[in-house]
Amino acid sequence: MKTISIKQLHARTGHWVRSAKKQPIVVTDRGEKIATLQPHVAETRPAAVIDWAARKKWMPVSSADSTVFISEGRDGR
Repeated sequence: MKTISIKQLHARTGHWVRSAKKQPIVVTDRGEKIATLQPHVAETRPAAVIDWAARKKWMPVSSADSTVFISEGRDGR
């Protein structure tokens, strides 16, 4: 794993961000590890036409009625 200082990151941010696609990069501040640059892993959404069980795993769960939230938002107008 590559290690760079915060000064190096500041001087060549674009270079180091693009380099992080290949391997994680640790950023240090006066020798102390403070951050890691790593590739973004895209979260995959299920397609519109898919079985309900798979879609239910992806969808957020809420017991609240959305019409209540919509009505409350409109009352302020």
